[in-house]
Amino acid sequence: MATTEAILCGIEGVCTLEELANELDMRKSMLMARIEFLARAGYLCKLSEKGCASCPMGNNTCGVSGECMSVKLYALTEKGMELVKAAKI
Repeated sequence: MATTEAILCGIEGVCTLEELANELDMRKSMLMARIEFLARAGYLCKLSEKGCASCPMGNNTCGVSGECMSVKLYALTEKGMELVKAAKI
């Protein structure tokens, strides 16, 4: 299973959920659960959560409108950045 540090480093690298799940060899649903946990633990903060109506691809041109449900953006908090920095040493 992917470590907290690996997940945070991947998020720091700015990639999609699918790309990170593939890189970490995890199911997207498991990765999303871990990300939500890390947000509750203070390692990540949610920047926004917008539904399809406000998405530029909201007219069903994205190809995933049935499974997307929303776009969530996360950023590392100071606590998360400290853990990533320690992992890279």
